Amino acid sequence: MIRLVVGLGNPGRGYALTRHNLGFLVLDRIVEKRKGKFTEQKADYHLATLRIASAHIRFVKPMTFMNLSGRAVKAIMSTYEIVPSEVLVISDDFALPFGKLRLRLAGSDGGHNGLASVVEHLGTEDFPRLRLGIGPVPENKPAEDFVLEKFSKEELDQLDSFLKLGTDCLESAFYDGLTLAMSKYNK
Repeated sequence: MIRLVVGLGNPGRGYALTRHNLGFLVLDRIVEKRKGKFTEQKADYHLATLRIASAHIRFVKPMTFMNLSGRAVKAIMSTYEIVPSEVLVISDDFALPFGKLRLRLAGSDGGHNGLASVVEHLGTEDFPRLRLGIGPVPENKPAEDFVLEKFSKEELDQLDSFLKLGTDCLESAFYDGLTLAMSKYNK
C-alpha cells in the first residue's frame, strides 16, 4: 500500500515550468483536485496529507533540489515510519516520449539524479516509481540542459492532458493497486 508519494523537482520560480519539474506538477494537480494544500512547509520539503481510498497518504515535494532529493525522502520516511515499498516516486524521464508514462514496482535510477539520490538514501531500488516522458532529447543538446528548459509551445498545449493522465494513474494505483494500474496505464 502506498503511504508516501514523492514528486521530484527543483524549488523556485525559475524551475516552475521546466521538464524536470513534472513530479512537482503532478503532485500540485492531485492535491488541488482533492481540495488539499501543502500545509507543512519545512526547509527540506513541503507536505500535504490527503485521505484517499480509506488511507492517509502523504504527498511530498523535496525542497533540497533534485540531486539531494533522497535526504528529504529519508527524513519523511523516518518521521512517519514508512518503508521503501510504501513510497511512490514521480520523476521525469527523457527516455520516454513526451506524454507517455511508465509505472513500475522497482528499478534502476535510469541515469536520473533525483532517483539516484533516493536510491542512495533508501539503500534500495525496491520502491515504486512513476516515470513521465519528456523525450526525446534533441541531437547535439546535453540532456542536463534539456531537462532544465521550459516546456515548448507544443508541450504546453499537451501538458494539461498529460498531468491528468498522471493523476489518473496515481488514483488507479491507490484504488486498484499498483499491478492493475500498471496494466491500465503502461501502454
